[in-house]
Amino acid sequence: MNIQLFLTKNWLFSFALAFTSLLIVYRIIPVTVDPVVKLAINKNRVSIANIYQQRDIEATNEVWVDVLDLEHKSRFGHPKLGNIANYSEDFFVDVDHKITVKNTDTYRFMVGSDDGFSLSIDGKLLCEHLGDRPFSVQPCTVHLSEGEHQVAISYFQGYGNSGFTVEYARGDDKPRWFGEDSASVKF
Repeated sequence: MNIQLFLTKNWLFSFALAFTSLLIVYRIIPVTVDPVVKLAINKNRVSIANIYQQRDIEATNEVWVDVLDLEHKSRFGHPKLGNIANYSEDFFVDVDHKITVKNTDTYRFMVGSDDGFSLSIDGKLLCEHLGDRPFSVQPCTVHLSEGEHQVAISYFQGYGNSGFTVEYARGDDKPRWFGEDSASVKF
């Protein structure tokens, strides 16, 4: 047998084996993101029709995400983590997160939801949508002083498709995902 042909075949086999091994390792390692924002996902025993209805919690799950971008393919899905809650179940999501504002100014929060939500900062309700709706984005503006602020967001998934997103921006700046640091806000 020609030694050069043997070495070429051996090299190709070794390369294919190494490539296959890397693909297997890539597929079995779970996808992760930086744990920036904690979601408390509460499955309700009964249907939900209003963000403020009395809760009858059956199960609770905590999930950490890097950003509040949870509307992919009309499902409660994260761009990297995939679906993090079953879209057809009735559930509430609560976010209670402290932000540090670096510059006093007017800020806008754009809350996207397929069903209801409420957004409060420092205990003051800024905006809400009480009931069911198809995915829509609602802007909420607030004047924030430099320093720490407590942001509380509640969302509910009732019937059908689901989705929940939150972006923010200072003044006319380009919006960023809630959870993504900027020159104006630190998470």
